[in-house]
Amino acid sequence: MKKMSGKFIIIFLLSINLFANIVAKVDKQNVIQGDSVTYSITADGNKITFPKIDKIAGFNVESVSNSQSISIINGNYQKKLTRSLSFTPLKSITIPSYVVKVNNKEYKTKPIKINVVKDSKLNKNFKLEINVTKEAIVGYPSLVNIKFYQKTNAKVSAVQMILPKGDFELKQIGKESDYYDGVYKVAEVKYLLIPKSTGVIHFSVALKLGFAKPAMDNFGFVTQAMRYKTLAKNIDIKAKKVYDGIVGNFKISMNVDKTKVKANKPVNGKLIIEGYGDLSDLDNIKINIPNATIYNNKPKISQTIKDNKVYSQYEKSFVVLADDNYTIPPVEISYYDMKSKKVKNISTKAIFVEVIKDKNKQIVNNNMHNKIQTKLQTKIVTKYKTNYLLILSVFILGIIVGYLLNFIKIKKEFKLPANLYNKLLPYADNPKIKSILEKLYKKEKLTKEEKLFIKEFFENQRSTKNQRT
Repeated sequence: MKKMSGKFIIIFLLSINLFANIVAKVDKQNVIQGDSVTYSITADGNKITFPKIDKIAGFNVESVSNSQSISIINGNYQKKLTRSLSFTPLKSITIPSYVVKVNNKEYKTKPIKINVVKDSKLNKNFKLEINVTKEAIVGYPSLVNIKFYQKTNAKVSAVQMILPKGDFELKQIGKESDYYDGVYKVAEVKYLLIPKSTGVIHFSVALKLGFAKPAMDNFGFVTQAMRYKTLAKNIDIKAKKVYDGIVGNFKISMNVDKTKVKANKPVNGKLIIEGYGDLSDLDNIKINIPNATIYNNKPKISQTIKDNKVYSQYEKSFVVLADDNYTIPPVEISYYDMKSKKVKNISTKAIFVEVIKDKNKQIVNNNMHNKIQTKLQTKIVTKYKTNYLLILSVFILGIIVGYLLNFIKIKKEFKLPANLYNKLLPYADNPKIKSILEKLYKKEKLTKEEKLFIKEFFENQRSTKNQRT
């Protein structure tokens, strides 16, 4: 029994070593620039945990696949897992060592060197050029200029650009431009690169070039076969952080169409922030004035290229209605100034608006409002002698009529006039009208009572005009 148990222990230990077998390999170590490499890790064991790999030596993993095989040898259950990752190295690299967990134990893979060489024939006829600063600021856009050169006698059937991915934002500015420089046909496109975090950005651009060549199919027909080659370029960009906010060089202004206005008449204002830098992450600034109704529109943000830099504009419109004098308060923002290398605060000036009250109109509107409210609240009460049979008949008839109306979905409501908001705006000094205007601005539905009020209001307006004439 002792001898048997000793053999069992030896076999068990050997099976653990077998299960813990870790192998890392690549499908090729010498690579032409632009060709992809498949890196595979294979592990034997019952419980296997592979590391999460998004990038290999700074290059994005393009695809991931898994395969599994299970076998029983001498009664021992064996599971083999393989994880394969495809990526495109644009320069010679060393794939680092990775940690794989097998049966709750950690094992390391061996580093693998990859040698990348350029395709000399491809580079004679085609060139790829990337112009970008090698130092970037988090939150501040850098201009990336990508140029593809093609000799006039070099024919290519298809061109596909593969842009990099990472913790940054990439926006195209304008359209692609094409021109001839005397030797090459040049295709030029510009992008904005906005880093989101600190660290090294491996900015790799690849052009997949397709070349069509005649080929013979299985039936003897001549067809066009497409053969692809890749032209690639890689630049390392170091991104650093200087401020938790907007970065650049900006100016701010606010203007209104009038500073003297009648009570509850609209004053249109506009806030503008503009300058070199990115304003897309700037919060929606709201104008707040006590005892005034304000309609804040969503800001419009635009970007253009000016002096080979990104020029942004933040424009926000708003409308103010009030029945008394008010002041539009200053708006202040902070940003990191790229020129002075300091945090700056800029703000608009306070704007005082004088409100002129029309006493006569206020009295007329208040009287009209009270008259409408009284009319709406008036109830007509008629006394009848109690007739129970008549009451029962009316009740039953009411149920039948109500059912029929509901069945055929008859709706008879007052139809609101077109451009209701503009028609009601001159009467914003009426409290009820003001609340309806706010709902219309927010595109909210009006109640039946509000629609009835509008109907009565316009009828009174017409009768008042007729009396005047």
